[in-house]
Amino acid sequence: MWFIFALLTSLLYSIYHICNQESKLKAEIFIIYRGFFAALVATPLIMIYHHIFPWQFYAIVLFQGVTISYMDIKYFHAFHKFGAETVNAIKPLTVLITFTLWLLLVPTMISTYLANPLRSVTIIAALSAIIYAVMNYRRQKIGKESLKSIIPLLFLSSIIDISNKIIMEYAEGHLLTLTFHRVALTGWIIGFINLFLSYRQNIKLKELYDFKNIRQGSFILILMLSMISINFAMYYTPNPAYTSAISYLSVVWIMLINKFIPYSHQIKQYQNIKMRWIFLLLIAAMILALTTQ
Repeated sequence: MWFIFALLTSLLYSIYHICNQESKLKAEIFIIYRGFFAALVATPLIMIYHHIFPWQFYAIVLFQGVTISYMDIKYFHAFHKFGAETVNAIKPLTVLITFTLWLLLVPTMISTYLANPLRSVTIIAALSAIIYAVMNYRRQKIGKESLKSIIPLLFLSSIIDISNKIIMEYAEGHLLTLTFHRVALTGWIIGFINLFLSYRQNIKLKELYDFKNIRQGSFILILMLSMISINFAMYYTPNPAYTSAISYLSVVWIMLINKFIPYSHQIKQYQNIKMRWIFLLLIAAMILALTTQ
């Protein structure tokens, strides 16, 4: 079940990535819209799907909102300094970090893996193959300076994934309700933090009300849908690293969309990928899905 929702998440990521390329929204506008658009859609839904969760849920959501806002800023700086391709070539290491941290946090998983060594080796091999394929299809040189800057962000990304899985402890019987609460609350937190930071940096906030920007930014609602699907994936997955790994299948969806659906800004870096990396990615994802059901 987790694989279906993770696969859906990868598809939504690919559509979101393409729409982002098409819109050409300014980064400072994008990160504000990212929070507020999701919050404005999800808030009415939490009025319908109402439930009071334990205080720990709200504490984790607050932590996520603040951390994601910080990560957004740092990632944008990293994109500017090292280039998006270098950053994206390093990001798959998040899967390895998440897998390791989850084992440390839930030691009983180690016993589960040791109880079936062949299955466990297969899972680890599949995860490693996905990481290797994604890092190699970009054919990007990775320097020590970029690793030093980006590795801490990868740990934060892993912590967000793990906290998503931990939050699912409060979802029993209220999965959809919890999902809407998380999307709405993190959206408001991210939106207001980035709005405040933009104001401090004297960015022209009147651009927020520009109808053209609002229309172009509406694609961010796809990101909201991906947040919903990844919540469902996290609920069913035994290890959050599995869901993170499958999300990298977005490259396959982008290649298919590039090939069969014409649009103005074709994503060139996906047009010259050697097929051996795509085959490795697909085979590893299939093996991971089959061995973790």
